[in-house]
Amino acid sequence: MLNTCLRILTLWFAAASALAVERPALSDDRLHQLGRQLAQSAGSSQWQQLWQRVRNAGYLNPEADQLHFLVEQRELPRLARETLAHADQTGLRGHAQALYRKDFAPTVTGRINNHPMTALCLLVDYRALPASMVDAPHAYLAGVSLLSSYPCD
Repeated sequence: MLNTCLRILTLWFAAASALAVERPALSDDRLHQLGRQLAQSAGSSQWQQLWQRVRNAGYLNPEADQLHFLVEQRELPRLARETLAHADQTGLRGHAQALYRKDFAPTVTGRINNHPMTALCLLVDYRALPASMVDAPHAYLAGVSLLSSYPCD
């Protein structure tokens, strides 16, 4: 019984790994391209889930000692789309997550304690994008998760 469970788990992890975007497939150029496509095609539910996560994380609460946004909430969707479409920096986080960063200086996007920040960071989970479809991702972008967005340096 234990061997059967171990085999099932091994097969499950192997299948999950095969479906996810692999690290070598996502260069900075590829991440920029995916970000531009996602900025144009992300659906309203993807954005709603992102803003719910942002709200739950407390980034919309202007408490002095907690990381929070200072820009008006109505501006955040535009800044987030611009971050995806024209990121200054991108990088992988873990197996299939990417962090997009765009600096909006001199605009202060947020603050922690008394430290102002002028950039916006947006974390995206690309696990729904099969590695074989990185070059033609459009059909899979609806399954991509916009995990979090927060002010950053």
